[in-house]
Amino acid sequence: MLAALCSLFILFSSHLQAQDSGYSRTYVIQADGAWIAPGVHITPAFLKVSEGKVVWVSSTDQRQERTSLLGKKSKDPLIKVKGTLAPGLVDAWTTMMPTGYSGDRHTGATRTLSDSLPMQVVNEDESLVSQVLAARQAGVAAVFMSASRNGWRRGVGTAAEFTKLDLPQAVGGGVLEFAVGAQANSGLDRTYMIDEVEAVFAEASDWRDSWDDFDEATEEYAKDMEKYEEKLKEYIEEKKKFDEEAEKPGAKKEGEAAKEPKAPKRPKLVKEPQTSSARDLVLGAIDGKNMVRIHADSVGDIKRIISLKKEYGLNLVIIGGSSADLLADDLRKADVGVILPLGGDLHAAPNAERSLAARYSTLVDAGVDVALASSGAEGLHMLMLTRAGELVAAGCDKNKVWDSLTIVPARLLGLEGYGSLHRGKSATMVLFEGTSPFDASAPMKAHKPK
Repeated sequence: MLAALCSLFILFSSHLQAQDSGYSRTYVIQADGAWIAPGVHITPAFLKVSEGKVVWVSSTDQRQERTSLLGKKSKDPLIKVKGTLAPGLVDAWTTMMPTGYSGDRHTGATRTLSDSLPMQVVNEDESLVSQVLAARQAGVAAVFMSASRNGWRRGVGTAAEFTKLDLPQAVGGGVLEFAVGAQANSGLDRTYMIDEVEAVFAEASDWRDSWDDFDEATEEYAKDMEKYEEKLKEYIEEKKKFDEEAEKPGAKKEGEAAKEPKAPKRPKLVKEPQTSSARDLVLGAIDGKNMVRIHADSVGDIKRIISLKKEYGLNLVIIGGSSADLLADDLRKADVGVILPLGGDLHAAPNAERSLAARYSTLVDAGVDVALASSGAEGLHMLMLTRAGELVAAGCDKNKVWDSLTIVPARLLGLEGYGSLHRGKSATMVLFEGTSPFDASAPMKAHKPK
């Protein structure tokens, strides 16, 4: 028994270590200022970091002197930097994935990206490390890792944070991914329709309802079996008498004898509804255990996605959403967030009314939660702030754009530890000089916890 308990402890300890991000140092950063949260800026700024998390942030030095057992006095180390500290970016739409993940044998509907993440071991996945390093250098603190690129039902993606080894670590529950319209196209002749997504949720809901029918049928089956057993006893008695009469001397000839009793028909066994891993994921989404992301652009598809959200009470976000601004009020009322790509046109599109800047402003002004993301475009992490700065130059509100890079995507991904510099939040930050992080002429550096 003791050996078994020790084994369980070792396994449990290993699991905890796997979730440890590896940061260990404690220190205080002194900066010219800090953007703590939406609308909360301080100057100057002192920020204490311990084990990769913010301990406190203040406009004065809150370090306290400690005295060791040997009588030696000390304080937490102080690191002085020039510029303003701000929370790291949260990229809610990437195509970052582990090496070899595309070779996963699971079907697209059940493929779960978090199961393929590498162990937290040096040199475990050098290609993935290079992707993480590029994101970190651009000031990204957390990302969404997509489950797939093709097909309409894309499996289960995950939000991820970065460890000391520059490897991703899954955070929170899995996220079901779907795509409709041309975005789900796996061939030039195939465009998937929203009907197929609706059918998946309808089938899962109907299957769950079928359990009620199964329970009722099971109760009826039990009653029918009782009646059957009674009839069977009667049949056995009648058959016995019939056989005895048939064996007596002088028994009546065939046609004159009493009709042979007929055996009762046994009730048909009720079949239990068949389970399915793919369906279980959908049921999890209906129960609020899994978030849902649907890549959609057309007005028609987005309208039906809003109806899907209302019907099943899904925790749902739309990515892409090139026509989402045309349904801004409907999205706000339904509490559906939108993740827009920073790639492609900004304010200089041929049709200015359909530019990213115009569409973004319409959604934000209507009260929709809007995140700005790299969308997985090659090398766009390094350009995220520059692209976002072009939105500001086009007239978009600076503070709202910043929120769309930090606090809003963190909220849409369910990442409580990101998006601001409050106590307990991630200490992966950006340090910018100038008046804002969108000042292209001023240097910007990323701070990685130690």
